[in-house]
Amino acid sequence: MESLDYQTWTLDLARGRAEHPSGFSLEVEGDVRNPTGVAPANYPKGLSFADQARLLRSGMEALAAAANGSDAGSQKRSTVVNSRARRAEESAKQFAEQRKDRPARPKLSLKKRD
Repeated sequence: MESLDYQTWTLDLARGRAEHPSGFSLEVEGDVRNPTGVAPANYPKGLSFADQARLLRSGMEALAAAANGSDAGSQKRSTVVNSRARRAEESAKQFAEQRKDRPARPKLSLKKRD
């Protein structure tokens, strides 16, 4: 297999997606600088495991570098970049809010033993 250019990527920060000219792509969940999940797809045929890892790592680095150079890099709060992560965050907010219709439950207190 001919040598790959690991630095050439097409990036979509809004979707948390990076595409390589070889057909390989990856999509991250959560903040592109510190993702909670990564979904790689379409590795080129005949690529060694070491080169697959290098391709994945270079794509992650390209996304993080692009995010650090954008307005998203200046935000204090991490950016949710896909719909599944956004729905999970909204669901967590619902449970975290104090709602009047929620039943009162005793609080659990954890104490350390010396």
